[in-house]
Amino acid sequence: DLQSFSTESSYFHSQMWHLQLLFASSTRYVGSYVRLMSHNSNNSSRAKILAESWSAISNEYEKVLVPRFAPWTQDALDALRVAVNKDMECFADDDGTPCRALVLCCGPGHELLPIAKILSSTSTSLPTVVGSDLAPGMIEVARERIRAECQNDDEIYKECLIAEVDDAMDPSSGPYHVVFSAFGLQQLPSPIRAVRSWLNVIEPGGICVFIYWPPNSPKIPGGDDANPFSLWGELVRRKLGKQDKQDQWDENID
Repeated sequence: DLQSFSTESSYFHSQMWHLQLLFASSTRYVGSYVRLMSHNSNNSSRAKILAESWSAISNEYEKVLVPRFAPWTQDALDALRVAVNKDMECFADDDGTPCRALVLCCGPGHELLPIAKILSSTSTSLPTVVGSDLAPGMIEVARERIRAECQNDDEIYKECLIAEVDDAMDPSSGPYHVVFSAFGLQQLPSPIRAVRSWLNVIEPGGICVFIYWPPNSPKIPGGDDANPFSLWGELVRRKLGKQDKQDQWDENID
């Protein structure tokens, strides 16, 4: 069950993004991103640059952008909840195997506990929720979040939430009942190939939910505010003297 949807609602005003705070707070990120856009070597070198870039802003990302993305992330979580409740028999643990979920490009790990709670409603066993991200700095923040959130009534989830460094282009383990990703797809070098690899690690009858910023969209869909990812990409291309736009890969997402 593949559910993909671009952001169709406008929740924020442009002044709320505070992107200037995010990028100004980490010149390492800006420098690394420009190096990445102009880099012509192999994929491993590009992945290293990307990991360094996101690690450099991991704390600022959690403080500044996670709250700004929250309404859309909640939409994705709600979509997952609806899909799970609709097909609960697919997640029954009759053989004692707990439900497994993979959260790709998990960043600071803010979706892990909510997903665990959604999947807990399907069985008597606690699910295993694995958050993966290319950036070690993000995974460090995610592990801190797990320790902080899994206390008191939520302490039972502490052992079933995992955060690990991995490449979203080629998930290293599986299969999973659920694959989830929020705002990671548009940052990957080959989004269509990434989606295919995600579907390959899903159990038959499983669910894949992801949201992404549409490429080359100058405005947030349904609103008048600038699309921050499109604007940032345009600024970097200007810096590099590149006039070409990104491919409209999402036209082939189905």
